[in-house]
Amino acid sequence: MAKDHDSVSSDEELGEEQEFEEEEDVEEEDDAGYETVSSEDPAGAAMTTADELVEDGHQMATHGGGTVEAVEGFDFSYAMTEGFEGADSLEIDPELARLPQCCAEEFETPESVCGRDDRVRIRNTTRIPWRWNAQLIITMRDGRKSRCTGWFIGPHTVMTAGHCVYSHSAGGWARQIEVIPGMDASLRPFGSLKSSSFRSVRGWTVSRKPDYDYGAIILPNNRLGNRVGWFGFAALTDASLRNLLVNNAGYAGDKPFGTLWYNAGRITKVTPRRLAYMIDTYGGHSGSPVWRYKDGHRHAVGVHAYGGCPNKATRITKAVFSNMKAWKA
Repeated sequence: MAKDHDSVSSDEELGEEQEFEEEEDVEEEDDAGYETVSSEDPAGAAMTTADELVEDGHQMATHGGGTVEAVEGFDFSYAMTEGFEGADSLEIDPELARLPQCCAEEFETPESVCGRDDRVRIRNTTRIPWRWNAQLIITMRDGRKSRCTGWFIGPHTVMTAGHCVYSHSAGGWARQIEVIPGMDASLRPFGSLKSSSFRSVRGWTVSRKPDYDYGAIILPNNRLGNRVGWFGFAALTDASLRNLLVNNAGYAGDKPFGTLWYNAGRITKVTPRRLAYMIDTYGGHSGSPVWRYKDGHRHAVGVHAYGGCPNKATRITKAVFSNMKAWKA
C-alpha cells in the first residue's frame, strides 16, 4: 500500500511510478499513507480533547462570538437550513484578471454554486478572519499561470489544496506561487511574498487520490504571517462534524479578480477523509478554509477542493493535523 499521507517536498525527486487505482476507505490508524513530501525534502503544542485535536490560531485581535461570521447582507437563516444532513494598490493586469482556476483537468467535478447563490463579497479584507485568507497566483511547472486560495496556519505557512502546489497535468510542482493576504481587487493591504517551497503528501503527488488533495506553501520569512495572524485547525470526531455549521471564504473565479467571497452552511456528509456541504463555491476557491467559529476561536476542519453539490473538502484527520503541525513548525 502506498504511504499516502507521507510528506513530500517540491524539491524532492520521488522516483516512484504514479499510481491511479482506487482504494476503499480504511480506518485512519491503519493507513500509513500520509507521509509528506517537500520541495527541499525537510523533514506548538496541540490541545487534546478525547478523540479530537485542536491547534489554536493567532488572532492578533478579538471578535465577538457566534457560529457563523457576522457579514452584512448574508442570510443566516438560509445557511442554517440549506443542505441539513504594507499596503499596495496596483492596477490589475488584464492578463491576471483572465487567469484560470488551477488544474481543472484534475477535478472530479467543478466547484459549484448549489441552488440559490447567496455568496457575499467581503469588503473589509483587512479585518479578522478575512486577512488570514490569500489570493494565490501560481506559475506552474509548464509555465502556465493560474489561481487558487490559501490561508495562513502559522507565521510562514499557508495551507491550500494539493493540486494548487502539485499539478499532474502541468508537470508536477509549481515553479512559484505569490501569496497575497487580504487581497481586495487592486488593493494588496499587506503586500505579498513569493515562494518556491511547497509540501504535499504521496497520496496526492504519487497516487493522485482526491482524498489526499492538500498541501502547503512555506514562505521565505515570517513577515506576512506575523502581521496578519493565522487560523487554528482541528481534527474533530464524526459526531462533532455531522451537521456542523461551517464557514468558507475564497477568491472565486466567476467574480472580479482578487475579490474575496463568503458563504456558510452545514456539513451534510462526513466520510473518513472528506467533508461535504452545500456551501456555494466556484473555480478559484480551491484550497480555501472550511472553518468552525466557536467561543471566539476559528478552527479549520477541512481544505476545500472539489465541487458537485454537495461541494467537498479534504477532511483534517489526525494524520492531516500531524502534517499541518509539522509544516507550521
